[in-house]
Amino acid sequence: MGKPIPSADTYHNVLVKHNYYRDSLELLRLSDEIKRYPGIMEASLVMGTKTNKEILIKLGFPTGHIAKAESSDMIIALRAKDEALLLSTIPKIEVILRGTGAGGEQTQDLDHSSTNDRHDLESMLSSDKEINIALISVPGEHVKGLSFKLIDEGIHQQIFSDHVTMDDELEIKRYALKNHVLILGPGAGTSIINGKGIGFSNAVTTGPVAIVAAAGTGLQEVSTLLDHCGIGVRHGLGVGGNDPKEKIGGLMMSEAFKMLEECEDIDVINIVSKPPAASVKQNIIDHAAKYGRKKYVMTFIGSNASTEKIKVNKVRSSTRRLPRHSNKITIANTLTSSVFATAKHIANLNKSESSTDPIYVKIEDLKRIVMAERKRLRNEQKYLRALYTGGTFAYESQVILNGLAIRPLYSNAPLNKAQLLQEATRSFKNSVIDLGEEEFTKGRAHPMIDPTIRKLRINEEASYDDVAVIVLDFVLGYGSNPDPVGSVIDEIRNAKLLASEAKRHLSVLAHVCGTRRDPQGYDRSLTILKDAGVLVLPTNAFAAIAAAGIVAKRPLDFREAYSLFIGGTHQGELT
Repeated sequence: MGKPIPSADTYHNVLVKHNYYRDSLELLRLSDEIKRYPGIMEASLVMGTKTNKEILIKLGFPTGHIAKAESSDMIIALRAKDEALLLSTIPKIEVILRGTGAGGEQTQDLDHSSTNDRHDLESMLSSDKEINIALISVPGEHVKGLSFKLIDEGIHQQIFSDHVTMDDELEIKRYALKNHVLILGPGAGTSIINGKGIGFSNAVTTGPVAIVAAAGTGLQEVSTLLDHCGIGVRHGLGVGGNDPKEKIGGLMMSEAFKMLEECEDIDVINIVSKPPAASVKQNIIDHAAKYGRKKYVMTFIGSNASTEKIKVNKVRSSTRRLPRHSNKITIANTLTSSVFATAKHIANLNKSESSTDPIYVKIEDLKRIVMAERKRLRNEQKYLRALYTGGTFAYESQVILNGLAIRPLYSNAPLNKAQLLQEATRSFKNSVIDLGEEEFTKGRAHPMIDPTIRKLRINEEASYDDVAVIVLDFVLGYGSNPDPVGSVIDEIRNAKLLASEAKRHLSVLAHVCGTRRDPQGYDRSLTILKDAGVLVLPTNAFAAIAAAGIVAKRPLDFREAYSLFIGGTHQGELT
């Protein structure tokens, strides 16, 4: 779809400040502040990356100055109803920028290993001997030196930083193990320590479950769904996406198990990860079977999903080396089946009053919803477009869609190379887009914070005559956008209106990851979506199955889909 054409009574101004580095979150905050000025219709302060320049052009800004900007330049793009107002706003922005700290007309010094920084760290550690965990968020090349220093002090670490090489990660984790220090990350955006969230996290009840996760939104999904079932989580340890890979060998997963086994208030340990390397997977299962005193749920998203039917408290392993005491281990292949398995363990232990009813959709109810949507589609509407802010949700949906034979299927973060989109910025046939991938986030805040790219993409996908379904996720909690649903609800309404005016029906499916105590308001978010005509499902897996049912070339076997991806039994439906 072409760029929007501004009306004749609007005025634009685009300024480029050369070598003027600013953090993407700071620029997002400033943009939001300026948008509130009377008469300002659009304000975008962004770094001059390729993605950001493409977005500004799609927003209708003239290309002249934008095209000349380098990635190290900052672009100020304004649209206003009044030319005088536009011109008077520029000096105000200059004042704000001068007051936001270092930077000026030069690139900020990013050497976090300077002498002053080291002295500051040393003085802080010497002044407070009670510190036992540190949060690290510095450029990846500086992580190892800082991490080693903290390990020497015996301090556990949550490493938010991306772009830490696997060689550095391996060195850090091996050194940490020698010193009995736990390393969460690198690239770990979510953790829960003693019921308190770190990074992207949710307000969950504290209880007898611990989660060890190599998937951030996977940890959020499992912990929030358990909360809806009345089951609490005491610890959620994000070990980083590389930990279960063969090179790292699951070092911190194993270390986390050992620590959690010593916690008397933990009854069930849940592992959440994309399929680990075969050797790592087997080591995890063998370790739990041989040494574990807890109940375990091994959630390997997509592991043998096309052939293995998951049933609660039945363990099957692709390695054919099942531990003898496998009754204490359940293997799940989706986040939803993981929660049902965990709830079953808790129920058997009689540890809490809980029910999975709030997160379950009966087979006949989902089938009824899907068939009603299918009947409203025109013959040319064949495809789905999933626009995810959570990378784990994008991965899980591809697992389910592939398993239910929704083809062709493409993604910018595909399960296999054959499904790679040629252009991440343009969908093709059935497409699952992970908006958190680097091509969308370089120089920008993560889409769970900044909705701009998804807003544009919703409008674009709705304009195509062959699109039947748009699938969306909304992640509530600390660190996320203050109103994830409200920030795109106008685009959703407009998308459905656009389709209606073209005599088409557009299905919009959504899933909200959050709890009723999250600051954005879980119930409020659901109400806004439903009022806009969005079909809201309680989990990402249910949303993916529903989307598959709507676009499937032949009617979907829902019983088979539930058996494969929901798992277990609920009110006797799958027996």
